[in-house]
Amino acid sequence: MTVPAEMAPPGPPCACSLCQRDVEFDDLRGRVTELEALINTPELDDFAKGVVLEAKHQRDRWGTEHDAGKEPADWFWLLGYLAGKAMKSLSDGDVEKAKHHVIASAAMLANWHAAITGTNTAMRPGIEAPATEAG
Repeated sequence: MTVPAEMAPPGPPCACSLCQRDVEFDDLRGRVTELEALINTPELDDFAKGVVLEAKHQRDRWGTEHDAGKEPADWFWLLGYLAGKAMKSLSDGDVEKAKHHVIASAAMLANWHAAITGTNTAMRPGIEAPATEAG
């Protein structure tokens, strides 16, 4: 007798190692999706947590391994740009967006500090991909 799929117990269709790997793979894929959502969702109320998450998000989104490095002025202008966005948002009454831009500014400073100390140089603001990569 065949059991309809909707009545079958959850889990792999059999206990073979291939099916078990499929289940483990699906579990890991779900965890990766969960962690990516955490990194890519702005934290607006816990400043320290928000800065750490945003700094990681910035490195993942804007990092470029092909670039030889940036000048201090590139970091300075990026900070001014982000701080200006925070100022504009607050002036417009959008407190949530202003908090995000303040945290993004602090995260950018954390990435600048990491670049200065050589801790992590993956974030390189202000450089576009070379024409061969940009397509």
